[in-house]
Amino acid sequence: MKNIYRTVRSHIQKHPKLDSAILILGLAVFITITLINAPRASIWFDEAFSAYIAQFSFWDIARYTATDVHPPFYYWLLKIWSNLFGTTELAYRSLSIVFGAATATVAFFLSRKLFGRKVAWTALLFIVLSPMLIRYSDEARMYTLAALIVFTATYVMLKARQENSTKLWVLYGVLVSLGMWTHYFTALVWVGHWVWQAMETWQPKLRFKENVKRFFTKGWIIAYSVAVGLFLPWLPFMAIQLGVVQGGGFWIGPVGVDTPTNYLSNYFYYLEHGQVQGWLACIMLAIVALVIVVLPRAFKSLRTKERRSFLLIACLAIVPPVLLFLASMPPLRSSFVERYLIPSIVALSIFLAVILVVGTRRWKPLWRALPILAVVGMMVGGITNVYRYGNFNKNTSTHIFTRQAVDEAKNASPDGTPIVAASPWIFYEAIPYSTPQHPVYFIDESTKYIYGSLNMLKDNDMHKIKDLAQFKKDNPIIWYLDNTTDPDVPPYQQSWVKLRTVTTTDDITGKSLYKATEYRVSGE
Repeated sequence: MKNIYRTVRSHIQKHPKLDSAILILGLAVFITITLINAPRASIWFDEAFSAYIAQFSFWDIARYTATDVHPPFYYWLLKIWSNLFGTTELAYRSLSIVFGAATATVAFFLSRKLFGRKVAWTALLFIVLSPMLIRYSDEARMYTLAALIVFTATYVMLKARQENSTKLWVLYGVLVSLGMWTHYFTALVWVGHWVWQAMETWQPKLRFKENVKRFFTKGWIIAYSVAVGLFLPWLPFMAIQLGVVQGGGFWIGPVGVDTPTNYLSNYFYYLEHGQVQGWLACIMLAIVALVIVVLPRAFKSLRTKERRSFLLIACLAIVPPVLLFLASMPPLRSSFVERYLIPSIVALSIFLAVILVVGTRRWKPLWRALPILAVVGMMVGGITNVYRYGNFNKNTSTHIFTRQAVDEAKNASPDGTPIVAASPWIFYEAIPYSTPQHPVYFIDESTKYIYGSLNMLKDNDMHKIKDLAQFKKDNPIIWYLDNTTDPDVPPYQQSWVKLRTVTTTDDITGKSLYKATEYRVSGE
């Protein structure tokens, strides 16, 4: 066994180009998994919002998202992408796959630069098999773009420190600003950078003022002056959005003692902590315990420069979730959702790779491989959970079956039969599946435009039924679509005559919520 290990190690050392082959193989695995899974699930509301807003001009995108809860950069990119590649589920989601693959690539090169090839290979393995990264690379949202910006910015920051290059510091500042234009919670990562900068520059023997001066280097001041300056135009909108969320409440549940374990169970298994039982729980606890035990040894085994780098990765992996947890404590409204922390999820993979590779150097090859294989096995199981649950809404325990309900209605009726959504939320989810043969509409008079996310519907007449009486004359038979526990979708008007109902059944919960009822709405 030892001879085989030495032979393999010698071969690897003699072939540095093997790194490229391993990276390509890892990306091929990641892209294959995400592409297989991407078209399976119906578009849910957040993705539907992305798809709908992308059809407007760049100015209107900024105007509409200013009244929602996110900045516009991702939506601008999605507009360009959808203009090039179309408006299918796969087209919308593939942009996130590209960002996810790019994130894995940058993280690989960052890991290799900081810790060497073995750590980089192990980190790449954990990243491309990460259930959370795979799940949100298959979602038409900004999470993987945020991760890509974070790791690119981290790489550039280190390069700028090394070369003391003003151009690189400016580039770092631009990336910090782009992160804020993508998702506000990248600010948690930038705080992690600040924490690490303080650890790097602080000297206990010096006075506080002298340490502050050491912290605020010329490059640091330049970078964050650029970042603040570029983000300044959007800052008032961010302040308003955060005020609305904190003042009016949000859908996110409160944090609790189970939040950290839930974070880890999603990282390894893509399961809520209550679902991790029996051997699954034992394996996860064993890995966590092993990491805690081996961590001091791994840190001591690192060279001085590597220790500083390890602290940076630790800041990326730990500071954002801790800050988000604290920012979700009363009297503040909770904002803790795992998908908002995808950059930290990727950093955690590098963190684990360093500990499991460096901290076990004195172990026999087989024993060194076991914890790595255990993590891989957990993540493979997590990928199967991603495949099973898709875009299952864990907060409402509801599977999004809008596409399936629309397809059932289409298949059960002749061309020309319209589908009317019972609410604007269902309309957003259904409109991507609108066709000339079966167009999707919503009723203007029944829609209360009290949320910023509905301003796109309020200001535009696309697919809007403004004159219901005339619409009924033109379309005497319609499908009425909703998510309801009732056996049929309740009619909007009592005069509507039910003809039949088509429904879909969630194989996870056994519930039949998404359905469409065919109504005769006019006798003319």
